[in-house]
Amino acid sequence: MRPYESVAVGLLLVAGDGTVIEADATAENLLGADPAAPSPLRTADLGLPDALFSRPPGRGVLLHRDGGDGAARWLLAAARPVRLGGETARALVLADVTDVISDLNKYEGFFSNAVEGIFQSSPRGRFLDVNPALAHILGYDDPEDMIATLTDLRSELYVDPADRDAFLAQLAEKDVVTGLETRFYRKDRSVKWISQAARVVRDDRGEVRYIEGLNIDITARKKAEEAYNDILERYRTIVTGSIDGVILCGPAGEILTANPETERIFGLSEADLALVGLSGVIDDAEGARAEALAALGRTGKFRGELTGIHSAGAVVPLEVSASGFPHKDGASHAVWIVRDVTERKQAESVLRENEEKFRRTFDQSPIGASILSLDYRFLRVNDALCRITGYAASELLERSMLEVTHPDDVPETIRWAERLLAGEFDRYEIDKRYVRQDGGTVWVHLSVRLIRDVAGRPLYFMPMVQDVTERIKAEAEMRALLGEKESLRLNLEAVFRAIPDAIVVVDTAMRVVRTNRGLTDVCFLTGGSGTGEMGATGQQVVSGACRRGCFSALRETLATREPLIEYRVECRGQSPGRVVVVNSMPLTGESGEFVGAVLIIRDITRLANLEKRLTDLHSHQGIIGKSKAMRDIYPVLDQLAEVDTTVLITGESGTGKELAAEAIHYGGPRAKKPLVKVNCSALSDELLGSELFGHVRGAFTGAIRDKVGRFEAAQGGAIFLDEIGDMSARLQLGLLRVLESKEFERVGEARTRKADVRVIAATNVDLPSRIKAGLFRADLYYRLRVVQVRLPPLRDRAEDIPLLSDHFMRQFAASFGKAISRLSAEAMAVIMAYPWPGNVRELKYAMEHACVLCPQGEITPAHLPRELLAPPLLPAGAEPPPPRRGGLSREMVLEALAACGNNRSRAARRLGVDRRTLYRNMARLGID
Repeated sequence: MRPYESVAVGLLLVAGDGTVIEADATAENLLGADPAAPSPLRTADLGLPDALFSRPPGRGVLLHRDGGDGAARWLLAAARPVRLGGETARALVLADVTDVISDLNKYEGFFSNAVEGIFQSSPRGRFLDVNPALAHILGYDDPEDMIATLTDLRSELYVDPADRDAFLAQLAEKDVVTGLETRFYRKDRSVKWISQAARVVRDDRGEVRYIEGLNIDITARKKAEEAYNDILERYRTIVTGSIDGVILCGPAGEILTANPETERIFGLSEADLALVGLSGVIDDAEGARAEALAALGRTGKFRGELTGIHSAGAVVPLEVSASGFPHKDGASHAVWIVRDVTERKQAESVLRENEEKFRRTFDQSPIGASILSLDYRFLRVNDALCRITGYAASELLERSMLEVTHPDDVPETIRWAERLLAGEFDRYEIDKRYVRQDGGTVWVHLSVRLIRDVAGRPLYFMPMVQDVTERIKAEAEMRALLGEKESLRLNLEAVFRAIPDAIVVVDTAMRVVRTNRGLTDVCFLTGGSGTGEMGATGQQVVSGACRRGCFSALRETLATREPLIEYRVECRGQSPGRVVVVNSMPLTGESGEFVGAVLIIRDITRLANLEKRLTDLHSHQGIIGKSKAMRDIYPVLDQLAEVDTTVLITGESGTGKELAAEAIHYGGPRAKKPLVKVNCSALSDELLGSELFGHVRGAFTGAIRDKVGRFEAAQGGAIFLDEIGDMSARLQLGLLRVLESKEFERVGEARTRKADVRVIAATNVDLPSRIKAGLFRADLYYRLRVVQVRLPPLRDRAEDIPLLSDHFMRQFAASFGKAISRLSAEAMAVIMAYPWPGNVRELKYAMEHACVLCPQGEITPAHLPRELLAPPLLPAGAEPPPPRRGGLSREMVLEALAACGNNRSRAARRLGVDRRTLYRNMARLGID
C-alpha cells in the first residue's frame, strides 16, 4: 500500500482561549497528549503554534515532531472556525504525513542526483521542473536558469522543430515515447544528441497533468557512429576504386566479398565469385594455390605470383599479396590483394626481346658502334668499329675516343660534344678522321646521340661511325659524272610522262608543282599545263564533282613528313564505284630539306571487283544447294573451318569435293595463307613425291635445280590432296610421317623440315575396300579420317538440280555474252529425269554445252547434250567401277571408247576415271 493511501487523521476542538475542548484518540496519539492529565489541555502544551489559528481556513501547517523512538514525525495541521453554543471555537484536523514526506525526500534525492536528465513539462511544452543533470547536459548554470531561459521548447531547444512535433504527436497517440533520438541546442548554441523517453501523467478524470521523461546524452555514441561510418565509407571508396582486386575470403577459401576490379580480372560478378571460390579463379597448376594457402596458414601472410583463370578461359598472370586475420567466429579469414600483371609481363617480354635485338643489332651492325662515357672513354664497341680503327676490342676499351681521333680534329670533336651536353640539339653529325692502330688515317662519318635517363640527366654518348673514305673518292668521281646529269633528268622526265599511274607533285604549301598524263586517264580530269598553281584544297587539279579524298593523303604527308603507303580510296564523285590506291611520299631537296610531297594514284577497280567475287566464292555459300543433305553438311564445314584437324572428303567424282575443301580452308584462321591443291592420280610416284615434298638438285635424272614441294609452299596454310586413294604405298608412308610428326624431307636430302600445314584429303573410291586389297595403309586411313565429310551424289539431292542449272546457265551466258533467260519446261524435265552419273561436274558441262548452242532466249532440249536424251541406266544399287591405278593402256582406252559408241563421258565412267583423266591419257597415248 502506498503511503498516501493510509494516513492517520485526528480531530481536536479548541476554544478561543486555546483550551482543548475535545480530542479524539488519534489526535492525542499524534500530539503525544496524556489522556490521564488532571488539568485541561491547551494548544501551547501540545506544541501547536498560534500561527496555525491565524492562517486562512483550509491552509495547513507542516509540523515536525519527535517520535517516542527518536524518529522524526511530520504532521499536517489545518484549523477552521466553528460556532459552539454561541461561542467561537476552532476545529483542528491533524494528519500524519511522515511516510509521504519520507517518500518525497527519496524522490528528491533521486531527481537531484540522477546522471541522466529528468524533466517535467506542461502539456504546452514549458518545463515545470528539470534536474541538475539535464541542466548540466545542456550547459545551464542550474535548473532554475534553464526553466527561466527556455520559454518555447520547440524553437529554442530542438535543432529540428519537426522532432518536437513528432514527439508530441507520438505522446498524443500512445501516451508514451521511447528511444526518440534528436538534437538539442545547448545554452551556448552548440548541439547535443539526446535520446528521449517520456510519458503522459493524467489525473483521476483522465486530464493531462504534466509530461515527465528522461533525456540521455548520446552525443559521444553518435560521434563514434559517424566516425565509424566515415571510416567504413572511406574503406568502401578505397576498395571500390582500387586499381587492384580486393577479395575477402573465409577460412575454407570461399569468397565473401570482392571489389569491381576483381570482377574485371576474372570476368565474373561478385555473386558468381562467391559461388566458385578461390579454387575457381586461382589455378592450382603444380600446387601453386595449395602452397599459397599453406603459407598463409603458417605465417598469416603470402606474397608471390599465381595464375588466375578468366571466365572466358584465358590465363591471367597475377601478383598476389594475402594476409590473414582472426574473425569473431573463431576461424581465420584472409584478405587477398590481386593485381593483373598481364601488361607488365608482356612489357617485360618485349623489353627482353628489345634488349636482345639491340645487343644483336649493336654487335652485328655493319656500321661502327660504341658507347662512350661522358669523359669519352669506350665502354662498349662492336666488330665493325674494330675493323675501321684496326684495334682489338680489348684495346679500344682501354682508350678514350680522343686517343684514336686525329689530333687536328680533337678540338672540333670536343666542341660538338659540349654543345650536345648543353642541350643545343639531340644529336650531331660530322666528318672527321681516325688514326688507325697501324698509323694510317681513315675518314669517317660520325653520328653521335646523347642518351639520357627518365629525369633528363645525361648517361652516355652513343656514336655511330661509318667509313667514308671511299665516299670521298666517290665525290671526286661524282664531279666527273655531273655532265651526265642532264641526260639522266631528261630520261626521268620521259619515264614520268609514260607511267600509267596518276602522279601529282606539290610543294609544302599544297601548290601543284607537276602532274603527268596519267591524271587524265585515271581520274578523267585534266591537270592543266602541269606546272600551274592551286589553292590549299587542290581545286585547280581536281575539280567538278570529285570529293578529293585522295588529297587527304597528301595533307597528312605534308603535316607529318611521313609516307602513306597503299591508302585505298573509293571514288564518290564523278567516277562512282571506282577504287584507287594512293601512295603519298615526302620529297626532299638536295640538301635534305623537306620540299613537298608526291601523290601516286593507281586504279584498282577491276582488282577490287575480283577480290569481292573471290571473297564470295570462298564462303561455303558458293556450294549451291538447298536440300537437306547439303544443309546438314554446311554447319559441319563451318565447324571444321574453326579447328585445325585433318579432314577426309569422300564422294563420287564431280560432287564438289574441291569446293568443300576451299570452304573449310577459307572459312578458318588459315584463310590468308595458301591452299595448295595436288591431284594424286595425275602424276607418277616419282613426280608426285617430288611435287609433295620437293627435291634437291641431282636427286634423280632431270633434277637440275632445287625445287620447293607443295607442303613447303603451303607453309602456314593447307594442302588439298585429291584422289588420295591413288597414292602409292611409299608415298603413303611419307604422308603418314608428315601427319604424325609434322616433318618431311625433300627427295634426295637428309635435312628434316617442319610442316605447319593442314591436310585436307579427298577420294571417290572406297578406301576400306582398298585397305582389304592391300592397296592402302590402314593407319594412314584412320589418320586421315579424323573427320569425314561425305558429299552426296547429285541423284540423291534432285531438288538442287534446278538451282545448279540456273546458276551455271547464268554463269556461262554472262561469259559468252548471250541473253539467255531460262530453261524451258521440257529442257528442265530432261535434266530432272537424267541420273547424272557425273554429278555436278557433268551438269556444269551440260549447261556449258547448252549455252554454246543456244543463241538467245530459252534453252530447249535440242540444245542439251545428246546423251541426256537417252541416259544410261544404272542398275539398282550399282556403284561406278573403281578408278584404276598405274595409268591406262592404249588397249583399255580403245576398248572403252568402242563399247560406249565413242562417248567419252561414258567411256570415262566405264574406266573408273574422270573425263579430264581420260583426255589426258588419250593425249599421252596419241588417241584422237
